[in-house]
Amino acid sequence: MALIAVAGTPIARARDAQQTEQSKARTDTFSGTVIDLKPDRVAVRRGIAGSTAEIRAFLIQSDTRVEGKLRLKARVTVRFVANETGEAVAKLIVVRQTAPKKH
Repeated sequence: MALIAVAGTPIARARDAQQTEQSKARTDTFSGTVIDLKPDRVAVRRGIAGSTAEIRAFLIQSDTRVEGKLRLKARVTVRFVANETGEAVAKLIVVRQTAPKKH
């Protein structure tokens, strides 16, 4: 027996609310080098050969997870969502390991 979600029913409203939450919480990623670091914000610069560099700022909140040691000039990948005012809020910041220098 299949359940049919008829518009206006509790099942349909729950499904619509879940889809709305998922669309609001859509995450995106951005990778580059940390150029500015403050307790509540990080700025990352991504340079692509042949074009101008792109700089994005991300809010750091209490629920932001950081993997690795976040510092200036670190290579990072940031997973973020846009908040209700359109600002990018970091959900996960992964500091990528740099290759050891060869002597």
